[in-house]
Amino acid sequence: MRTVLVLGGLLIVLTVLAQEQKILPGDSLKITIQPDASLSRVYRVDDQGNLPMPLIGVIKAAGLTPKELADEIARRLREGDFIRNPQVKVEIVARAEQKVSVGGAVRKAGEFTLQPGWRLSDALREADASNVADLSAIRLERLDGTVRTVNFLKFQQEGDQNENPELQPGDRIFVPLQPGGRNVIVVGAVQKPGVVPYEQGLTLIGAIGKAGGTLPEADTTQITLKRAHAATPQTINLNTLQADIPLQPGDQITVPYRTIRQFILIRGSVRRPGLINYVEGMTLTQAIEAAGGPLPEAKLERVTIQRPSGKRTQRITVNLLQVARGTRADEVLQAGDTIDVPMPRRRSGSIEEPLRVVWLLLSIYFLVARR
Repeated sequence: MRTVLVLGGLLIVLTVLAQEQKILPGDSLKITIQPDASLSRVYRVDDQGNLPMPLIGVIKAAGLTPKELADEIARRLREGDFIRNPQVKVEIVARAEQKVSVGGAVRKAGEFTLQPGWRLSDALREADASNVADLSAIRLERLDGTVRTVNFLKFQQEGDQNENPELQPGDRIFVPLQPGGRNVIVVGAVQKPGVVPYEQGLTLIGAIGKAGGTLPEADTTQITLKRAHAATPQTINLNTLQADIPLQPGDQITVPYRTIRQFILIRGSVRRPGLINYVEGMTLTQAIEAAGGPLPEAKLERVTIQRPSGKRTQRITVNLLQVARGTRADEVLQAGDTIDVPMPRRRSGSIEEPLRVVWLLLSIYFLVARR
């Protein structure tokens, strides 16, 4: 009996500890949502710590505990009027390799596997700090959002371990340029992040080009330019004519990563309800076909699309019978859309064959329209 009590107590402790663990970028999470089981599956937190989900969009999951994330998912489902009383459970089922990232005035910017006992000095050694780096004002950002300025120069000169902190999973380290130098920094979603030597006439686009250009996942509409003596950074859309701004020595350019919800959720009267991969330009009929097509009893004249739009949800009703007859255009979808294909309250055997014919017409329409 005593052994059973001890084991039971140990299980409770382990469960509590698991719920107190912080979620990291790259973690795999088993998310169970009731009563809508179609949303329940294993999700992966992306490398920027974001969790894209159907209906509610993107959540910054890294730094939260499983319980905190479950509470946030439930809140969004309630406030978006998707589920009245959602019951959400989050479990970490696979841990990502624990990493830290180093950027700025270093020769080898990027992510490094966090080794036991690693301190700031270890990360700077691996990243090979540049000779133009300002080691007295290193920025250390934790997963929970707290930011600290570290005077690593003081550790080098005086051995002050407070200025050589132990690192934690997900730490982001930024090494600035020395003031008064003639360089600029390009960090983020570029091929070769780091220091770019300043020369007369260097522009924003030119500096990004010297950093190897942007990565495919870069968000070129939200680039930030921080000047040495400016209080706030400037946001720049690289796709506009005004983007090619002349640079100054000491400028810091950040190219953010783009977060895309690359899925569609289909529920209701289809053969394979659930998530399907989103493809640019996908239409409603293509999505339903990817889900195996409608069931015979599907109510095709009342298909609805729910589309997240800020704090509100846009609802679009589509009559697929009109699409089949050519009197209505097929609806172009967006990533993150949720499609509901309803069924009538009363089933009637007499409508099964006509609906099959309707879907055959829709399939023919889809094949012709795609050419």
